[in-house]
Amino acid sequence: MDDARCIELNKIVTNEDLYVLDNVKSYQFVCDECGVSLIPCSYKKSVNLRKPYFKTGKNTEHEAGCYAKATSKIREQAKTSRISTEEGFPLAYPNRFSLAAVKSAKVINAGSTDTKLTGSQNSSSLANTGRTKTKQNYVTSSFQNLVDQYFNFPFDRDRELIFAGISGNQYQQIFQKIANPIGKQKFRFQTDKPEQKIFYSTLSWEKPEVEEQLISIKLSAGWWQQSEGKKKNIRPYFVELNTQEWQKSVLNQFIERLEQIRDLVKGTDKKAMMVFVGEQDFEEDFYRFKCNEPRLICFKVF
Repeated sequence: MDDARCIELNKIVTNEDLYVLDNVKSYQFVCDECGVSLIPCSYKKSVNLRKPYFKTGKNTEHEAGCYAKATSKIREQAKTSRISTEEGFPLAYPNRFSLAAVKSAKVINAGSTDTKLTGSQNSSSLANTGRTKTKQNYVTSSFQNLVDQYFNFPFDRDRELIFAGISGNQYQQIFQKIANPIGKQKFRFQTDKPEQKIFYSTLSWEKPEVEEQLISIKLSAGWWQQSEGKKKNIRPYFVELNTQEWQKSVLNQFIERLEQIRDLVKGTDKKAMMVFVGEQDFEEDFYRFKCNEPRLICFKVF
């Protein structure tokens, strides 16, 4: 499962939110529909290649008729066809993004008594409360969560999404694939004007350049030309990351993650995609995209 109700916080926590919760093992999680206990898995970002998820314990199952069980079938259908209807999208999903929520998640253990259990409140009562509530869309602090929503539901990208600093109010308006130049063009502006978007492209096979305060990551998108019977990317677009203000631990984890992703696809037919919030350089190097916030970068393998 991709989300669960946290007993201590009395709210829905998505799988990617596990990355920013301190001491995940100190929290209890239950299915928001039937109240069965759930176990958080694969949430150590620097170690696990698989995205986080929640599962039931050994010899434990969701209650019969639990809506959560049906969502897996809906998600499978969404890979090949549209699942939105006149009544809307059938699943709860993030329609707002807020980095501020990252900070609040990190200090929740020292927070107010609102989120703590009183003597009369236990996991069962909160789980039962969750069962009677209508599923609603929600704010997320997880960039990965948005990226998963975009790619996991390719026929429903007209859903609402509000992302501060980026124009548009739908997933399809906020995300932008980096496209190759056309015909005799040597470069291509991805937007009509300099502005931030959530850009994405598969990674080049070339190794990233890691310097003291800059990381340059080449993409597969670029100026391709026929050479000796083969197409060659003679001028790839690239993402330049200014890491001057990154914490050392964050920088090390990012480099390690990048190496893991590259190793994962090396020698296979899989492709690694980089997704980031950034802006194309309209002044000096049209092939350069700039991105400085590590929390707004993620990778996907296809």
